[in-house]
Amino acid sequence: MAKFLFVLTVFLIFIWRIKKGFRNGVMREIVTIVSGAISLVSIALAFFAYSSYREKAPSLFALCVIGLVVIGIVFKLCNLIFRPIMALSNISVISGINRLFGAVMGAAEAALLSFLLYHGLDCFGIYVL
Repeated sequence: MAKFLFVLTVFLIFIWRIKKGFRNGVMREIVTIVSGAISLVSIALAFFAYSSYREKAPSLFALCVIGLVVIGIVFKLCNLIFRPIMALSNISVISGINRLFGAVMGAAEAALLSFLLYHGLDCFGIYVL
């Protein structure tokens, strides 16, 4: 039964991510992934800065704040780079290619999510395969 539920979940994840990737296109998928990665790094730096502040480590706190500022600058640069690229995706010839590669990118995301799900279940002692 666990195998069936796992396979069904993986199948639904693949359908969901391929459909969403096709609808968004590869350019928007890349922007979403980069934004998510920058957000995760920013949250980790903020928590690390808070813990270094609580431990009275000013040099580590300063490094975390500088890291947050650099992450903010990188995010703005990425925004300046991706905005014109996103405008190009509205051209009809590029739009079809963009959607096709978006579906491929969605399948790659689904494979990564399935891999993480499998190993996450394995860490909890739930063996599905």
